[in-house]
Amino acid sequence: MRNNAYRVLMVMDSLAVGGTETHVLSLVNGLQKLGVKPVYAGAGGLMYNAFAKAACPIHAIDLTAGAFMLESSQKQTIRTLKQIMLHRKIDVVHVHQTPSGMYAAMAAKELGIPVVFTVHGAYYPEDQLIRTSQCCDAVISVSKPVQRYLQNMGIASLLVPNGVDPEEFYPVPSQELRKSLEIPDDASVVVYASRLAWDKAIVCTMLIMAAERLRKSEMPNLHVVVVGDGIQFAEINEMVNTIHKNAGQTFIHMTGNQTKVREYYGLGDIVVGTGRVALEAMACGKPVLAIGNHGFFGIVEPTVYGQAWDYYFGDHASERKATEDAVAESLQKALSDRKDLKQIGAQGRQWTLKHFNINKIISRMDEIYTAIQARNSITGV
Repeated sequence: MRNNAYRVLMVMDSLAVGGTETHVLSLVNGLQKLGVKPVYAGAGGLMYNAFAKAACPIHAIDLTAGAFMLESSQKQTIRTLKQIMLHRKIDVVHVHQTPSGMYAAMAAKELGIPVVFTVHGAYYPEDQLIRTSQCCDAVISVSKPVQRYLQNMGIASLLVPNGVDPEEFYPVPSQELRKSLEIPDDASVVVYASRLAWDKAIVCTMLIMAAERLRKSEMPNLHVVVVGDGIQFAEINEMVNTIHKNAGQTFIHMTGNQTKVREYYGLGDIVVGTGRVALEAMACGKPVLAIGNHGFFGIVEPTVYGQAWDYYFGDHASERKATEDAVAESLQKALSDRKDLKQIGAQGRQWTLKHFNINKIISRMDEIYTAIQARNSITGV
């Protein structure tokens, strides 16, 4: 039996609440079951407790973009990262973002430690993407569009999707949470989960405006629950307050960041999201209206599973732009048949657990880590 007691350093900008961070936490938990010893380096954040609870040693170091403004601070960061790698006797470094990953990869290369770089989207600065990949022994794409995006830059990558932990994401009742948010039992509920920044904040705004319109016409009992925070939270919240003032009642619930997002998925008759959120919601048995950074995809049902995966649920590719009209039409149509929605949710759970079960992804990561260590020991790099 192969010895699995090697050490992997997971490097991220921070432990903020987001899809990348949730994925890394799943990796940390799964790898430990195999006997692998994960360690984390990066800034803190709301997910600090979750990583600490997973018994993952945490090295708090500021790896957010601002920490790399000066050349002197870049050199100091590389020195600190090298000290962590030596102190923890790290065998593999796994980076997920830039510029944090770029400097961690440079530090690892100076020590002869193999590096894996997972590219989570098409939003990385091209120069940092190329520089980081040049220091890596393996580059991973989380979706087909990301793999094509890297290929166009001359970067070869392995396709390994984000995994969903079936012990973390499963159907749950929502009566208590519904009660605490003062959502009536007969209300239709749409849940939106995302960081409220850039394109995803625009999608959130479209959803809110579409919901306001639907409440005035066909769906007076419609409620929207927004899960997430970000640089545009305040302005969206201000817009919501104005809508509520005009409507004379509250129907949009801005909850901020939540670490137990499963319960919030449980509230929804439908979840609006993309990428990892789509996979998590489907694992919870919820139908998904997929709208992402790239554009509009639509309701994810069995006939379009292959296409949804090809586009990463509209996050990395799409056929049309998201509009308020498209959102309103899709919601109105989907919510008019609650029975059909429940069936779509149940089918989505089966598909997600078959193809994106975290245990399969962990096994694949273990293979990749083992292969690059073996290659490194042969070449003596």
